[in-house]
Amino acid sequence: MDEVQKAVAEAEQKAFEMIATERSKMEKTLAEAKRKAQEDAILVINEQEDSSECCWNCGRKASETCSGCNAARYCGSFCQHKDWERHHLICSPGLQAQPKPVSAIASARAASSAAPSKASVASRSSTPSTPASNTETNGH
Repeated sequence: MDEVQKAVAEAEQKAFEMIATERSKMEKTLAEAKRKAQEDAILVINEQEDSSECCWNCGRKASETCSGCNAARYCGSFCQHKDWERHHLICSPGLQAQPKPVSAIASARAASSAAPSKASVASRSSTPSTPASNTETNGH
């Protein structure tokens, strides 16, 4: 019986070691992916700031500015809505033509996943009504 218990204990120890090794690999991979995403976000900000007269979504001449950060420029509401999934990760009143440090982007991502900011709620609440609601009032 002692041999069985010893074999079970050794197997458990090996399993714990394997789990720890795999967890360590996973954490390293996740940290690298986060670092890469933050670098990409900074590159996007810098590229977009270089083209302050161009739409951040399609590149055409911009005529509107994001009310949340006053930095993002768009040719119209369609492109602003289209870009929101990406832009909301970096949108804040402090953005205004200054790239955020990497730690600020991580904080913004964490905050945006927890609860929407006042600026993002305001920008979403000011969106125009959908065409479907207009057709209902026209009786079509």
